[in-house]
Amino acid sequence: MTEQSLSMPNLCLCFHCIGHEADPEPKAHRELFLPPGEMDTLFTTLKDEGYRFALPGEAAEKNGPVCSVTFDDGYYNNRHFLETAERHGIPFILFVTSYNVMHRIPFMWDVWEATRTGSWPISSANYGKLYESVSRDERDLLSNDTHRPFAPEELEAFAGHPLVRLAPHGHTHQPLVGAYLEGMDGEIDENLAFLAQYGNTLREDFSLPCGFYTGGLKRRLLGRFLRIYTIDGGGFVPGERVIHRISLISPEYGGDLRDQIRRSFGAKARLLRRVLNFRYSNRILYRI
Repeated sequence: MTEQSLSMPNLCLCFHCIGHEADPEPKAHRELFLPPGEMDTLFTTLKDEGYRFALPGEAAEKNGPVCSVTFDDGYYNNRHFLETAERHGIPFILFVTSYNVMHRIPFMWDVWEATRTGSWPISSANYGKLYESVSRDERDLLSNDTHRPFAPEELEAFAGHPLVRLAPHGHTHQPLVGAYLEGMDGEIDENLAFLAQYGNTLREDFSLPCGFYTGGLKRRLLGRFLRIYTIDGGGFVPGERVIHRISLISPEYGGDLRDQIRRSFGAKARLLRRVLNFRYSNRILYRI
């Protein structure tokens, strides 16, 4: 690996929402909404630094530093990214939570923050049962173009764009840890069955719901998928099967987007560089 490629690592970015002036103001998780202008500035900066845009499965070391772009969940507001993607030539992955698209119901974490009290039970609750508890008023409050998921027919049109790829993110977004590890295969099977109706679907890529995983889960998932995606931050090497993404939030909460990327490297980045140096100096294949 060259000195330049170590100083300019391959990046895989994770986004959730786009805050567009045409849509209503967010009622929950404002930090997840990035302004299109800020995103455009980021990608212009990365291009000026020498990055090119490619999916992780299509990245090659010989082609220089790569930036990959992903979105999690399936918010309808993600449609606003198409203009930026076309301007910069960015292929990207939308990891879809199928339950919400199928049932046209807002995402549970938004419902919780907007209408309920107490801490969000991010990994301890049964998401399927939580969705059964959502009232009509809670649905109506967040069934707008800011918070709602794609409808099935909208997702079909979106997936038809040549820069878009869909991929699985679990059926209900249930974190696959603790008591819910047993239901992993059912969550994945339902998710893949839903996505089978759409073109441009990557069936060998999987984004971890909430980013949670254990060593055992990682091994099980790598038995089903070619690549799994975390939100642990840092860079990735072409050919790796565990892609550590950098999750970006609104500059209003996290500061400049390019600085957020830089801050995702630190002690972990130094360890990664040592691993990569060992890998290439000894000519061995290293995979997480």
